[in-house]
Amino acid sequence: MLEKLFRPSSVAVVGASRNRDKVGNIVLRNVLSTFRGKVFAVNDKADSVEGVKANRSLKEVKNVDLVVVAVPRTVVPQVMEEAVQVGAGAAVVITSGFRETDEEGARLENELVSIARKGDVRVLGPNTLGLVTPAMNATFAFADVLRGNVAVVAQSGGIGVYMLNWAQRTRTGLSYFVSLGNQADVSETDVFQFLAEDLETRAIFSYLEGVADGSRFLDVVPDVAKRKPLVFLKGGTGKGGAEAAKTHTGSVAGSGELFRAAVRTVGGIQVDGLEDMLNLAKVLTADEPIRPDVLVVTNSGGHGVLTADSIESSGLKMVTLTPGANEELKKVLPPQSLPKNPLDLSGDADSERYRRALQIVQDLDCTKLVIVQSLPMVSCSEVARVALEFKGKGVVTVVMGLDEDAASRTLELARMPAFRFPEDAVKAISYVLKRRPPQRKIRVPQPLEEARELVEGRKYLPDYVAMKLMELYGVRTPRWAVVEDPSQLNEAATKVGFPLVVKASTDEPIHKTEVGGVVMNVERDSLEQAYKLVSSKFKRVLLQRQLHGVEVFVGGLRDPAFGHAVVVGIGGVHVEVIKSLSYALSPVSEDEALEVMSESKVTQLLTARNRNYDLGSVARTISTISRLIVDLNVREMDVNPLMVNEEGAYAVDVRIEL
Repeated sequence: MLEKLFRPSSVAVVGASRNRDKVGNIVLRNVLSTFRGKVFAVNDKADSVEGVKANRSLKEVKNVDLVVVAVPRTVVPQVMEEAVQVGAGAAVVITSGFRETDEEGARLENELVSIARKGDVRVLGPNTLGLVTPAMNATFAFADVLRGNVAVVAQSGGIGVYMLNWAQRTRTGLSYFVSLGNQADVSETDVFQFLAEDLETRAIFSYLEGVADGSRFLDVVPDVAKRKPLVFLKGGTGKGGAEAAKTHTGSVAGSGELFRAAVRTVGGIQVDGLEDMLNLAKVLTADEPIRPDVLVVTNSGGHGVLTADSIESSGLKMVTLTPGANEELKKVLPPQSLPKNPLDLSGDADSERYRRALQIVQDLDCTKLVIVQSLPMVSCSEVARVALEFKGKGVVTVVMGLDEDAASRTLELARMPAFRFPEDAVKAISYVLKRRPPQRKIRVPQPLEEARELVEGRKYLPDYVAMKLMELYGVRTPRWAVVEDPSQLNEAATKVGFPLVVKASTDEPIHKTEVGGVVMNVERDSLEQAYKLVSSKFKRVLLQRQLHGVEVFVGGLRDPAFGHAVVVGIGGVHVEVIKSLSYALSPVSEDEALEVMSESKVTQLLTARNRNYDLGSVARTISTISRLIVDLNVREMDVNPLMVNEEGAYAVDVRIEL
């Protein structure tokens, strides 16, 4: 439980300096100005700090719920011992210089957590900015935080401060602000779980560089996302960012793509940047229902065209006006305007024309994206006041002009979303509509006995063993045979059929084409020559029936944070060049498989030029491999290519590392 952390009745600030520029002093002043419970100051060199009696040590304080620590890192374990002795329930360790810094810092962090756990003290941090609750500001940031219904959870103090500034600037009220720091004890999942139960929190926005426990995240967060929107911004998605994350919060950033797959699985929304997150907050904290179809109402034809382009590229749909609405709109529009979507009210439109148009379309089951470019005939504020009359009808407004700030304030105070650019509004709407229902991944290994025997004691599977494994799991393969002696060649080739491919057969994975280990388009008259070429370099040779079709890549991996996952993309030699890949956490249903196929452009490739290639067989293969890697605890696996044609999907080349 985190009650003592988020709802304490008393707070002690250890390291409460008399120097008003020091962190401990700022924290104390923030607590004193916001908290109505008992506040203790701990300073071993002062009699009082900011008008509060100073205690020489925490041991002099009795009955304290929360201890805020701002002392040098070497002293923190001692303070934690004292927190245990006085019966504190939680601690916020502001101090930095722990795991994120060096080995000694990591040792000190482990020590303080060990002490805290023995005394049942929950620890936020270390290396944290602190936290803000409806009753308290225990940070060394700004004291003035507007109360509201948005919770912000940030692993980075700097990003956290920026988001506090944004909230203040945009008049966005916060229910909670939590700076996670190193997550040595209290994790992002702990905080999400608390906020899910909090009645004052309507939506949760988080910046994470790493997840403390991927398995627990996948288990708990779906229930959080069922209750309220959960938005993620991920740091450390690139190589440089991942390295920076290690020194910033001591986090192993993990794969950015797998994090995205995890967020999609638990029903969260992952945004691409801070600006997207802030724009999304406008929609999620408003009272307007967001519908999949969109109607654009504007006084600028150009803005209407650009917005329609943005809607299409975002995968949303422009609503079709009903015949009845068309007839009514003809009475409102000037002769040069047609009743269609985008609905161009014309450049001479005044606020009354906006009002009459919205009255006609207000009950359409769609999102109404109302755009106004201020002109001498109409101001942004006038249209904003008209929009207020249709609150609850799915109205999202874009205000563009000299009085856009005042118009935005009018709308935001009424909890209606207001944007400065149509593209930002469309992107925010798209994020909301593309959120998937939360689901919990249940992974129970159920290996086939014969499959378990095949892999037992191996680190890598020889290619012919991998082919047998595919067949055991019902994944189709081209006809194949292994040849270790020239006398076997003709019989094996007859069994496989022509044309065929002659390949090197190895015990460990190699890139066969790069070492001259593949000869294609082999007919009977060229069989012996192809065999001699490959067998001169490799003792064992694999013959495979040559297939035509589209090459797809299906991979599997075991991620240290989120466990097993599949990756799907365009295959063959193009996989590392095009890198059109999509990830999904195991186990993957066939419906999910179809989603990743579409996202990675595999579907588009299989259906291009009126191809009638078997999409279902690919989806089944992906689903099967997602279960296989869990059953056998596969570390890494490639099926490249999975050859797909009218007859199905065939695993042509398989590499498996256990």
